[in-house]
Amino acid sequence: MSMVRIGVRNLWRSKLRLVLVAALIGTPFFLLLVMESIGDAVQRQTDVLKESVNNTLQLRARGSMGHVNMVGNEDILPQDALAKVKSVDHVAKAEPYLLAMTPTEGHNFAMVVGVDPDDTRRLESHGEAGNPKIIAGRDLTEADRGKRVAIIGQGFAKWAGLKPQDIGQATLTLDFKRTHPVIFALDRPPVTLTIVGIYASGYVFGDMQLFMPLDTFREVYGVREGISWLYVRADSAEHLPAVEKELRATLGNVADIISPTTVAEFQTTATRAVQRLASSGIALAAALMVIVIFFVMLLVVRERAWEIGTFKALGASNSGIVIGFLTEAVLMCAIGALTGALLFALGGGPLAQLIFGLGITPFLPAHYNTLASTLALTPRFGPATLGILIMACLFAAIAGSAWSIRQIIRLSPMEAIRHE
Repeated sequence: MSMVRIGVRNLWRSKLRLVLVAALIGTPFFLLLVMESIGDAVQRQTDVLKESVNNTLQLRARGSMGHVNMVGNEDILPQDALAKVKSVDHVAKAEPYLLAMTPTEGHNFAMVVGVDPDDTRRLESHGEAGNPKIIAGRDLTEADRGKRVAIIGQGFAKWAGLKPQDIGQATLTLDFKRTHPVIFALDRPPVTLTIVGIYASGYVFGDMQLFMPLDTFREVYGVREGISWLYVRADSAEHLPAVEKELRATLGNVADIISPTTVAEFQTTATRAVQRLASSGIALAAALMVIVIFFVMLLVVRERAWEIGTFKALGASNSGIVIGFLTEAVLMCAIGALTGALLFALGGGPLAQLIFGLGITPFLPAHYNTLASTLALTPRFGPATLGILIMACLFAAIAGSAWSIRQIIRLSPMEAIRHE
């Protein structure tokens, strides 16, 4: 126990060195926390998607995409399909959507979606990835039903010249007579919508959408009845096969029933890629900690060679001396960890966004290049983070001190005194 106290006391023998070591060790600890937060944010995103998808089915009119102005795909589900679906056992919720397309530039287009304000904001091509992050303004609410308001994806907003600071006063006019190779004109007057929010989805295609209240969509597009998409959520994943079977029997040949698969794609591409890169960053941070401790402890042992020899001459055991030096190394790492954690609390979120955008996004599939803007990359300190810090401290202290411990054990009292 006395050698532990000596190790604690030795930590303060050179305050300048302690400050420098805290800064040097704190930097890789800061990097470790940033990379861990990135990996954790993506995993949480995946878990949220799984919760909303593993028990969900999508229904569309047989052989149609269900877009009300898409050439050859304008067929939609009959309105009574909603009541039939709700009558099926173990259906927890049915969410109706109406979809249309609007030209942007060249052969590109954006999606216009009518949705009940309390339902999930689902994305074209990534229908299961819902409720994108509002980055300016607000989301749709119950009070918006029937009103000419909308929220818009950041990609669509950029194309339309809408800026976050203009939200609430910004408007977008939909011209239904504009055509496109896959969009036919509708004989409807133009409609101007007030944009109340801008969202970020994490997907290039998902950011090229606009959501308006379902009642508003019916009014402005002249679709009194019918449903483009109907998302059916079972009360549990275990009941999903039975729900699908009964839906097929109830609806017959009216609908195509689709099991969303994009979460699996997201998990095998984005999630795994980010986790690998985050793990590499954590490994690099750990290696930097070990290197710093290696050189610091090597310097410390050389400085105190005579002191070590004296302890041995007085009968101190190798294990006792090693415990004293390891105590000092662990405390150095702990102070570095606290320094890194403080830096992370103060500026971890913005740096995580920057690192994700510059260091991770280029390695993801192109359609996920806006993912960083949708993740909650903010400092989070929980039991898992504390456990990582403790394990990193112990690993860096032991691995970084290994060579110095070897030198301590091999050093004899006579060699130390003669050296002095």
